[in-house]
Amino acid sequence: MPNKRPSAHWLGSSALQPGVLDDRIQAVLSRANFRHLEKVALAARLQDKAVTDSHLSCTIDPSVFTHGFNNVVFEVTFSDYVYWIARIQHVTVDASEVQENTADLLSEITTMRVIKERTAIPVPTVHAYDVSPSNEVGYPYVLMEALPGRILGGLIAEQIPPEHFPKVAKQLAGVLFQLHVRLAFDRLGRLWSGDDGNGPVEVIPLSPDEAAPKTSLEWFYTERQEDNRQALQGHSQDKEWLAACWVLKTAVSHIIIEPRLRGPFPLCHLDLHHGNLLFDDDYNLTGVIDWSAAQTVPLERLAVSPEFITFPAAPAEVNTSIVAFRELVREHLRLLENSEQGGEGEQIPQSAFSEFFGTRRAEITHRCTYSRPYRALWDGRMVAKLIYGSHVLWTQLVDAYGETELC
Repeated sequence: MPNKRPSAHWLGSSALQPGVLDDRIQAVLSRANFRHLEKVALAARLQDKAVTDSHLSCTIDPSVFTHGFNNVVFEVTFSDYVYWIARIQHVTVDASEVQENTADLLSEITTMRVIKERTAIPVPTVHAYDVSPSNEVGYPYVLMEALPGRILGGLIAEQIPPEHFPKVAKQLAGVLFQLHVRLAFDRLGRLWSGDDGNGPVEVIPLSPDEAAPKTSLEWFYTERQEDNRQALQGHSQDKEWLAACWVLKTAVSHIIIEPRLRGPFPLCHLDLHHGNLLFDDDYNLTGVIDWSAAQTVPLERLAVSPEFITFPAAPAEVNTSIVAFRELVREHLRLLENSEQGGEGEQIPQSAFSEFFGTRRAEITHRCTYSRPYRALWDGRMVAKLIYGSHVLWTQLVDAYGETELC
């Protein structure tokens, strides 16, 4: 029976809107050497000893695609009804950024390989790649397994029937648990296995020009300082914005799990939400995709996801569902931590993750890290309520911090 095509719900060019993104994708459609990409895919497939069809062929239809902010994805169709996907980077890379961009892609490829080797988290197998922008295709590309399933249309707690909450919560807890226990490292940074992607796995700094933070406190402080600098561009004389940035900066002390100050540091997706999770029709988790920003982080950051946070403007029933789902995830995390799920004598790291997950401190972590500079004022006010409750008014914080230069 033929496999289900990954492109079944792709919209192609009909989903594009006039603008820079459209221009970049149109450039890929007109300039990329798809015939060469077909040859690469076929050669990679024929390396599989299980393939016995000597007449196997491969095609890529450029009119059938889906896209994101950085990549456009095409369906690779083999004559025996096997499907892969080809991910081509459409974002323009300046000549001075080629080395950094290449390192980013190689780190992502290494990350997916390590996850597949050390966990049961469903990630795609990478079959072939060339991360050079000057290759014969004309763009950096990755050929990978097409995972089954589909992306939900919104928050898990809104899209999945409540009777399936326990099943999905257990699966998501399993992902977090495996990242926490099986992919914890002694350094902060990103995974790397050499320029060819085949060397020993190590953790390197995110930037070759900067040393990686050595503690969770340094990591959170550095992240918040950079976000604050961006937030105050255009608001440097605004007392409320200054107060908000001070609140977010000082909130770091309310986040840290002291026994985990120096690690171990789990691998984190950084954007683990419904848009990067694939489910089949029975709500089995079939894929966790887009590991492009993955890095090792403080344990506290692993608890952050928009799937676990309530929204003040959302209807009460939505927030009730989010809390119910979050508590189920926490319950399954606790069960995993209390079981022998680690196997082979594997020890659960000090400070159980479930003790932090879903708490007020976890929400402070979310507001301080899963944010955008333009939201700093709103996040600052939210964090102030979480820390001070009704004991300190926002106007008092503005009076205290509103004229103090952020340092």
